[in-house]
Amino acid sequence: MKKRLARLIAVGLSCVMLMSLAGCGKEESGKNGKKEGQTEVTIWVREQMEDPITAAVKQYNEKQDKVKVNAVVYPDNELTDQLTLALSSGEVPDVVSLDDILAPYYNSQKALADVTEEFNNLEFKDSFSQGMVELGAYDGKQYAIPFAPDVSFLFYNKKHFKEAGLDPEKGPETWTDLIEYSKKLTRDGHYGYTYNGGGGQMFTFVPFIWSNGGDLLSEDGKTCLLNQPEAVEALQLYDDLTNKYKVTPEGVTTYSWSESQDAFLSGKASMTILGNSQLYTFKTEYPDFDFGVSLIPKKDGKEYSSFGGGDLIAVMEQSKNKEAAWDFVEYALSEEVQVELFAKNGLLPARTDLFDNQYFNEDEKYQVLQQALEVSRASWSEKYNEMNQPVVNATQSCLMGKQTAEEAFKTAAEEITKIMN
Repeated sequence: MKKRLARLIAVGLSCVMLMSLAGCGKEESGKNGKKEGQTEVTIWVREQMEDPITAAVKQYNEKQDKVKVNAVVYPDNELTDQLTLALSSGEVPDVVSLDDILAPYYNSQKALADVTEEFNNLEFKDSFSQGMVELGAYDGKQYAIPFAPDVSFLFYNKKHFKEAGLDPEKGPETWTDLIEYSKKLTRDGHYGYTYNGGGGQMFTFVPFIWSNGGDLLSEDGKTCLLNQPEAVEALQLYDDLTNKYKVTPEGVTTYSWSESQDAFLSGKASMTILGNSQLYTFKTEYPDFDFGVSLIPKKDGKEYSSFGGGDLIAVMEQSKNKEAAWDFVEYALSEEVQVELFAKNGLLPARTDLFDNQYFNEDEKYQVLQQALEVSRASWSEKYNEMNQPVVNATQSCLMGKQTAEEAFKTAAEEITKIMN
């Protein structure tokens, strides 16, 4: 982050100079229409959250006249950079919806406001994913709140299952099942399993480590645990699927997210791990595609796991309108927003008590997503993104036959431990 800040200041000085509370993003609900005496609040959001957030802002502004909220939308890969610049210039938004894995870093910089009291007063606080709650916590206090979860789970082609003599209403439950199903499904020109080999390992692969009782980091966040048997066994599973059983497409070790998704949609592969946004996309854009979903297969005799990604929502410490900002945060967590704007459009509510709604009850697939949310997690680290490349390098080195699983993760563990210290 510090290196990124130096780079951004060098190339983005003009943006900083011009930056107002609305930043350099696309303002979706402008400042026009502010009434005399109204408190003005600005929220920054990632582009993937544009539609529901701008709709929520519109509804909130229409419901009351004390606070006027403006939403500013940034491309997904730019919001973090712009927020880092804003912190250095002092021109921050009042509220931000940010990638949950980044909250520990921003808390280490004292960028987010302490909302522990407000959080504890929420009647529904126990309905949040504990993994997401922990990502928003720092030194025993709460600074960011679960807002829009994104969990990982397995998709499978029901037609292929039927053709292979497998139950189309039941995905593989264990690692053993995954291997056996993949072998049976590798037939008639398609493969049993595909994965994102080029960079999505945190979201799609690491849950295999968790389901085996392992983790990325030690509890104090200083030591990488990828060299431990639980992690090595998970990588060995992928190595076996790829090189021993040959149930994955050629070139899968460098597949991008979209290539893995396309392999599944085209019928080239029968199973893959994606997130809840893909569920909604497949349902709406490919209505004739008959697919099922299940939790990510667990190690035999162990517990299920899922990656708990998505957005947390937070009030900025530098905000001059914290009370008004929190009022909007609380509204954004209401049933009116979480069900009628999120669930209605295929997004997961942050609150598990809201999964029982008319939109999700129409499709049993969302019961699986609720289960995934309940077991979801992400490793807490102030340097989370810096772990990604060593993990990618290690998995590819193993899957391409350059190193054994043990050798690859030993190297990654050494690199990541240096990064953390």
